[in-house]
Amino acid sequence: MNSPSASDAPLASALSSRATVAMAHSASADIAPTISPADPTIMSVVGRHLHDGETHYPVRPGMTELREAIDARLAVHGTSVRGPGAVLVCASAGEAAFVTLLGLDLVPGGTLWGELGSRHDALLAWTGVSVTDRDPGGSVPFVRDVGSALFGDERLGVRPDELLIGDLESLPIAPFDIGFVAGPPQLVASITKWKQASSICAPSPSQRAALTALGVGV
Repeated sequence: MNSPSASDAPLASALSSRATVAMAHSASADIAPTISPADPTIMSVVGRHLHDGETHYPVRPGMTELREAIDARLAVHGTSVRGPGAVLVCASAGEAAFVTLLGLDLVPGGTLWGELGSRHDALLAWTGVSVTDRDPGGSVPFVRDVGSALFGDERLGVRPDELLIGDLESLPIAPFDIGFVAGPPQLVASITKWKQASSICAPSPSQRAALTALGVGV
């Protein structure tokens, strides 16, 4: 791994400030800080792209290479390769869950068939959306939050008709965050419309960090 160069100093300073804020929040919440040092190679790649003028405004649904890499990983877990249209990149798994609820026209007060887990409880309470483990019928697909398991060793057994919400936290991309929605392209297209209306795009540095960790486009 290459050590960060002197030109990386502003980026290192910004990351240090972000870590300080995160640690202060953890302390106020009486949670032990778990901030890890940024990977030097990722820092170098992110810094180079920032120095070359890459801003926070890449392709709005997510960088094509990253969407293709996530789709290829989905294929390892049971789907066919569907292309970048099957993946929407978000700033976090929370944002991915939120735009999915909007894109499926479940807000407010709809019923979702799936497995979202406890980390989205506050979002579900705020939107009035309930989750059932039984197929309610109609056009609502099965929605599953897989966390960062997509990039683990366990086989998820992904069905081609389900929507997945996930993140890349199992990859060494701290302190950057990335979330995604993946599934049938026609459903992802509908969710993308709500993503476009609610935010501009996932930050470019986070996407570059993810691509670097995946060994793509370094």
